[in-house]
Amino acid sequence: MSKESFKQPIKREEPPIKEMKEKLDKAEKMVERVKERWKEKIEEFEMVEKSVKELKKLWEENEEEVRKEMSWDDIFSFISSLPLPEISPFLLERTSNKFLKEFDWKKFKGRYFFEKDLGLFLSAFLKKNIENYVLSQKNKGIKEENIKPIEVRLRVEELPIVLDFLGYQNLKKLHLIIEGDCGSWTGDRMRGGKIIVKGNCRYYTGRYMQGGELNIKGEVKSFDKSAFSPNNKGAIIWKNTKIWENGNWTKEGKEMWEKGEIPVI
Repeated sequence: MSKESFKQPIKREEPPIKEMKEKLDKAEKMVERVKERWKEKIEEFEMVEKSVKELKKLWEENEEEVRKEMSWDDIFSFISSLPLPEISPFLLERTSNKFLKEFDWKKFKGRYFFEKDLGLFLSAFLKKNIENYVLSQKNKGIKEENIKPIEVRLRVEELPIVLDFLGYQNLKKLHLIIEGDCGSWTGDRMRGGKIIVKGNCRYYTGRYMQGGELNIKGEVKSFDKSAFSPNNKGAIIWKNTKIWENGNWTKEGKEMWEKGEIPVI
């Protein structure tokens, strides 16, 4: 090799400045997105915590009034008149389950009609927030038929009691999925939407139901006779068989009814 070859400068290839800048910009944007997401998560956590505290406080302050001898409709109206926390519909599931999980069950052990009153309390909270959600969507110019339903999955399988009146006055835009057993009056005065029970139900199931879809996967001790009234334009599915639809028995439902397989009181 000649001496001249050693004298030649070594050429180093530098990465294009433009390409480096693009990569840097992309990395900075990624960091910002992570920061924003964490900020949203923190805000959601704080909102849920705040709403659960408000629900606990409202129950404690009004429990004596709720336990007075009133009709279930009056109790529900009273609870609905309370300043129930208003929350993003997408946080309803987390808030409801956290409220149930942290509830002071021992304090109310043996309290008469406790299962009914607490079920109405939770149903009023869900109903109020779904109404607010629908109204906000309409104010944005979205037609009701184009408003997406909100799904709320209640995990009640590990609760020390079985709640009554879940899904009371259920609305069109609420899809309520109940993981566990329900007490009596499940879906009472249901107006629309869906209620899916992945466990069993007790008495008066579907009482005064008007519309929507009530889907019960487990056993039912008794349906309320009003659930099978021409006024009920909804659908009832029991153990994967549709037995009622739009004011009439289905073919399968009629056969089960004639055989005495559908418990009604």
